[in-house]
Amino acid sequence: MSPSMRSVSVRVLTAVVAVLFALQTLWFVSALAAEGKTFRLTFSMPENTLLHYKAFKQIGQSYGGSDVSMNQTAKVDVTCDGKQDSTGAYKVDLNYTEVKTSLVANGRLQEWEPPMKLEGSTIRVTISTAGDIVAYAAARPITGMSGPDDLRDLVDAWFVRLPDSAVAVGESWNEPIVEGEREGGEPDAKGEVVYTLKKIEKKGAIDVAYIEGKINLKLHTDTPAGVLIGDGKGDVKARVALVGGYIVEFKETMEIRGDVIAKDPITEKETKMKTAVTRNYERELQQ
Repeated sequence: MSPSMRSVSVRVLTAVVAVLFALQTLWFVSALAAEGKTFRLTFSMPENTLLHYKAFKQIGQSYGGSDVSMNQTAKVDVTCDGKQDSTGAYKVDLNYTEVKTSLVANGRLQEWEPPMKLEGSTIRVTISTAGDIVAYAAARPITGMSGPDDLRDLVDAWFVRLPDSAVAVGESWNEPIVEGEREGGEPDAKGEVVYTLKKIEKKGAIDVAYIEGKINLKLHTDTPAGVLIGDGKGDVKARVALVGGYIVEFKETMEIRGDVIAKDPITEKETKMKTAVTRNYERELQQ
């Protein structure tokens, strides 16, 4: 290599190192600046919001020597007029424009149609500024829906409970869970999700709060096979827009282990069988 070429190479290398050092310094200073800063996370969708999502759901169960898995992909448009009601809550519509579902039993694809026809349906949700689900209902009758509770799991995965006050990176907040309360009996599900703000970063042009959650549940719920008594544990990884509070990306994995207890209606003899259920939800903003 000639002296002039070596000189150019050294200058280029020096320039690259200088740029990298500047970027590292900028990141370090920004990280230090964000470390003690607090962030107010609220659900407050702008006027005439239209967001396009891809969604995925998988529910698997092992029971009685059989393994069954239901898989569903969907395209969903989320709309909001940005207006608050007298309590400060927002009305959000979940519009299922495309839904594809499959069922696999013991490794073999089955001919199967889901009982509830979501494609073309709209679910209207009232959501507080803290991300609490105040109310939900189908905008129009949905074929195969037995009642409003059929929509609960669908709705839950579209919103993250946000803290009641400003939080710093590393701080946590709780969401208590009580579902299916009965007078004099155990609720269907009881527990909590503990969320932690992990960091604030840009994802494309959006400032995003990276939130992680730990789910712990006690279950005591009726199923077609009997009463399920067990424990549920799961993880949530959510990317939430710092301005607006809507989901940019969401992943939830959950595992339930317990016993299904059935009683013979004639002899009243009880049988107990182990079961395991896994559930995966994913949502990702497309636009």
